[in-house]
Amino acid sequence: MPDVSGAGVARLSRRLEAVLELLSPCQLLADIGTDHGLLPLAAVARGVAAQAIAADLREAPLRRARLNIDNAALQGRVTALQADGLLPLAGLGVDAVVLAGVSGRLIVRLCREATDFLAGVGQLVLQPNQNADTLRAWALAAGFHLREERLVEERGRCFLTCRFVPGAGPDPAYARAGWDARALCQVGPLLLAKRDALTLAYYESQRSRLTRFAQRGDAKVSSELLAWQAACEAQRDEPVSVTDANTS
Repeated sequence: MPDVSGAGVARLSRRLEAVLELLSPCQLLADIGTDHGLLPLAAVARGVAAQAIAADLREAPLRRARLNIDNAALQGRVTALQADGLLPLAGLGVDAVVLAGVSGRLIVRLCREATDFLAGVGQLVLQPNQNADTLRAWALAAGFHLREERLVEERGRCFLTCRFVPGAGPDPAYARAGWDARALCQVGPLLLAKRDALTLAYYESQRSRLTRFAQRGDAKVSSELLAWQAACEAQRDEPVSVTDANTS
């Protein structure tokens, strides 16, 4: 795809840059909850997407998106669309979907409402601001294989971005000895394979958060806490699995 002039496209934040970096080349990208429309504009300007839809439920963000589209002179390739979820996009030929900045539970709800639409989508790039375990569990059950997980830090906060593609049979991302699917959905099977300071810091923050709940007597977090503890140990190259942790 040709790289068009991006002179009028504003610079992306680090978290949105991470989304764009995980997006594979596509014909028609739909960015759901687009807000200012900067992500689809950058995708088209850099040649990642041939065309894009900047979709949002609210009119105020769409006004900002239309202004940014005009400033970038990409009116013929990026379209602002008022839409509630994924269903209004049916029949438009969308082959890539981005959902960023909302909870994993909301993403799952929108995807479950649009099962037929998703059958024609080749990739989902999703950035949940919470409930990532719910999102991974849905994808695992729905036949979307996890291909990439990436963390970035922005203003002292970690943002997780996941890329899913349609797949047949078991997802190889979850084939990790000593770990069950539920625990891997919590900690992220591809994150677990990384060895970097940001992933370790993310795991330790989750472990600390759940430790505080456990210390207050919340017994419901015990199994999840074990998973985060084992993930921290794996990042330090200590061979302790969830199975080992459950029997210790």
